[in-house]
Amino acid sequence: MTTIAQLPAVSSVGAGDLLPLSQAGQVYSVSVSQLTAGLQTQITLPSGDLLGRSSIGAGAPEGIALGAGLGMTSGTLAANGGDHAGFPLQTAMTLSDELVISASGAPGLLPVTALRGLFSAGEGVSIDANGVIGVTVSAIAGPVGPAGPAGPQGPAGATGPVGPGLSCPAAGNSASSVGASDYVALWQNGALAWMPYGQFLGGQTIDELPAAGPVADGDELLVAQGGNTLSVQSFGAVWSYVQNKLPGVKPQVVELTANTVLDATDHNGRVLVASAPITLSANFANMGSGFSCTLINLAAGPVSMGTGITSGSGSTTLPPGAAAELLGLSYSGGSLVWWSGVVPNAPTITVGSISPPVLNASFTVNGGIFNDAPTALDYSTDGGGTWVAVPNPVITANAYSFTAEGLPAGSYAVRVRDHNNPAIIGVSNSFTVAAPTIALGSVPVSVMVNSAIALSGTVFPANSAVQVGLSASATTAPTAWVNAVTNNGTWTASLTPMVAGTYYVWAQQDTDTTVQAVSAAVNAVAATLSVSAPATGTAGTTLAVTGSVSPVADAVNVVLDVQNTAAPSSGWVAATNASGSLSASLTPGAAGTYYVWVQDPATGLTAVSTAITVAAAPALAYGFNDPGGSYVHGVSTIPLNGSVTPAQNVATQVALSTSNTVVPTSGWQAASIIYSNSLWAIYYTTPATAGTYYVWVQTTAGTDSAVSSFTVAVT
Repeated sequence: MTTIAQLPAVSSVGAGDLLPLSQAGQVYSVSVSQLTAGLQTQITLPSGDLLGRSSIGAGAPEGIALGAGLGMTSGTLAANGGDHAGFPLQTAMTLSDELVISASGAPGLLPVTALRGLFSAGEGVSIDANGVIGVTVSAIAGPVGPAGPAGPQGPAGATGPVGPGLSCPAAGNSASSVGASDYVALWQNGALAWMPYGQFLGGQTIDELPAAGPVADGDELLVAQGGNTLSVQSFGAVWSYVQNKLPGVKPQVVELTANTVLDATDHNGRVLVASAPITLSANFANMGSGFSCTLINLAAGPVSMGTGITSGSGSTTLPPGAAAELLGLSYSGGSLVWWSGVVPNAPTITVGSISPPVLNASFTVNGGIFNDAPTALDYSTDGGGTWVAVPNPVITANAYSFTAEGLPAGSYAVRVRDHNNPAIIGVSNSFTVAAPTIALGSVPVSVMVNSAIALSGTVFPANSAVQVGLSASATTAPTAWVNAVTNNGTWTASLTPMVAGTYYVWAQQDTDTTVQAVSAAVNAVAATLSVSAPATGTAGTTLAVTGSVSPVADAVNVVLDVQNTAAPSSGWVAATNASGSLSASLTPGAAGTYYVWVQDPATGLTAVSTAITVAAAPALAYGFNDPGGSYVHGVSTIPLNGSVTPAQNVATQVALSTSNTVVPTSGWQAASIIYSNSLWAIYYTTPATAGTYYVWVQTTAGTDSAVSSFTVAVT
């Protein structure tokens, strides 16, 4: 149905255009002129006019203009005194004249003589009845003499009455912001008062305030302490607070592991730790005057000062264990990055970084030599408790290397010393020699015979070879092994049990077979599938099918077919599986010989039952029960039912027709077979057209049609 919103819009509306109108339950048309007849037309007035009527007698409203002395402000009519300009001018004031005044907001007249009451004659001054002011010189007092001594303080007066309080707009809510027209309470001349916030601040915002001069310790800031109440704090107090915090400020430590170009963002004010022999360089433009950092060399070799760094002494290297400060400077001679170049020249031996070696496997130790010329070296792995002479060290002018013996599991740091000068000792980083390990990941509890078991796990050392195998015992190793694939400390493999039974998965390192891992028990089961069906049946009557499956959790499908030589390619339906016990219901549609097929998609197994002889169903007859009453066409349903003789589960359909002789060709709706297959029933949707209808029933195959003797009224 088209809605109003979906109708096309008209470009204009005329008096003869028609609109739909509902009147007394019927739809009529009405013209625009009829619908609007008697409505008052729109009243329009010029700006500043009033609505009224100046003509004599009743009639339409008319515009009335404002005369002199009246004005319209924000929709309010008020006298503005503009008519006073037309009053006659009086050149002199007499005692009989009167003045126009405003008294308590209301207009009034004041005799000129009443003005005299505003004045009183002081000492030596007189005012007569005609308003003449006179002065008596002798009555004027001389200059004031010196004040006498203060008298004793008198007693306190009585407490006065409670004042009226602050007279201002009241509000019962809180404000989240303040505007210029809001009111602020204040105390003035011993009394409460209020004034607009804009007037209180002079209407200024912060960007309109005058600029302050240089900051001084006595300057003050607004602060909130422990709440939202504002108070003042001086810059001097703020500086004291900052000074107390400064001792707790710690410079950031930055480790340098590769050649680095210094810049202010990453290195200014930092402590730089070189953990590898690197080269530092500098670009003054990225650092600026005032740049500073501390450099500590904890590497086995020297740190070289490269491009952009000037040395005070000419030295370009910082030896291991030494520290230096680098500064960015600008002065009359130019700009540069500078360091002193002064370095310690004591004999030094360093030990390079050692990666954790393999358990009991020899490993290489190397390092640097500075201001020393050893001819032989010793090393220690127990903190210097015992020393071993290096048998064949390779020693050059500033470096050395040798092979150390393998170590058992534990944590170590290697110390190296000059054999002829034992006081010169270098110490390596700490490292841990770990025992070899192997771990086996999760293994399934149950698998199928001839199905591969996917295995995975971890191994240390990471490059160790791994082999896996199956054993019937958790304590006796397998007799056959399969090599696993290792990759950076992880391994993968697969094993396939060939016969049913209980197995354990073993994993071990090739080079050290004592490093093993054994899984929990794994049950290998053979897949089975069986089906059983009754030897006989009746067309249209369900057959109860049973069977079994292993693995017991597998989903199984069933189908009824007329042959037992090849599994059908379609028609499969799911069977019910209760822990390996199967059940299903299948209905043959006609007499003949049938077979029940079952399949397990997971294992690929199929099974077929013995032959089932299905007899033809007895002759079918449909009966009818008259529902009575009448039913509205297209919006209701008709409860229809009837008998099925003999009782059988046969697919049935129902239709209505105005004819009781011609079987309908359309309108069929599926019925249900209930009450032990003895009754068909349906809530039939009424036809779209009113009329008198017969009820037709037949099988969904179009056979055994029957028609009612009664009719159903559809209104």
